[in-house]
Amino acid sequence: MPKDTREPEEILAHITSSRVALTSAMYGLSEIDLITQHPVGTWSVKDVMAHIGRWEEVCLDVLQKHLKGEKAQGNSENYSDFLAYNDKWEAELQAYTLQEAIDHFETAHYRLFGFLSALAPEQWNGYVRAWVQGSTWHHFEEHSEQIRAWRVSRT
Repeated sequence: MPKDTREPEEILAHITSSRVALTSAMYGLSEIDLITQHPVGTWSVKDVMAHIGRWEEVCLDVLQKHLKGEKAQGNSENYSDFLAYNDKWEAELQAYTLQEAIDHFETAHYRLFGFLSALAPEQWNGYVRAWVQGSTWHHFEEHSEQIRAWRVSRT
């Protein structure tokens, strides 16, 4: 991914707009639709919510430790094989109830966005920007497109 040189406010606005697009892609789905397997690979929309919540949770943890000068338990090198982590967490996240997945999706985003909103401009270094891009707007856009495509394929 190319280096993001935008001002923090622009990045936060992009996070917000891509999050709205993601939730809009989910809007109007029935409870049955949300738990139906295979809209996104082997995942249901519920699973995608839990998955996104997990990555936002990880992002918050990694960035908090990074900005305190601590080495994160799983630094960026360890998370570089993100597909392996998706596989590692898959069974746990698929076991979430719909309400647990929604709660995780909403709470993790609220916490991460609040943290990012409070950062000073000088804290938005390349490491922070890379994690934010991969764990928020880029991730939201990826799954939003998949959910929209699935919805179109059903009509």
